[in-house]
This record gives sequence, structure tokens and C-alpha cells, in this order.
Amino acid sequence: MIYVLTIYTLVAIINLPPLIKNGQKRELFAFIAFFIVAFVLSLLYAMDIEIPSPMEGLKYLIEDFMGLKYPEPK
Repeated sequence: MIYVLTIYTLVAIINLPPLIKNGQKRELFAFIAFFIVAFVLSLLYAMDIEIPSPMEGLKYLIEDFMGLKYPEPK
């Protein structure tokens, strides 16, 4: 887990100052959003916590919420 923290700290130290210095607010927001999601997922994986599959959410959205079903193979 210490490796995950070290790597993400180095990535933030290298990439954040130029974005802040140049005033690139949209790029900074996008970087931080993706950075946080990737950091949390990496930390959960390093702590051996099971991460649910995004396909289950898509399956719920398509089949249950939208009412669309794929035809059964014959």
C-alpha cells in the first residue's frame, strides 16, 4: 500500500504544478477527477477489497431500468 501512496504522490507532484501555474482550470479539474477515481480504486485493490464489476451496473441499467433484453441464443 505504501507503493501506491508513493507513486500517486510523485504523479501529483509532477503534474499538478504546471496545470496550476498555467491556469488550466478545465484540465486541472479533469485531472483531479480521474486522479481521485484511479487513486481510490488502486488503494482498494492494494487493500484486497473486492471491487464490483461495472458490467453489473450496465446490465441493471440496460435490462431492468430501460427494459431492454437481448434475444436468447438458439
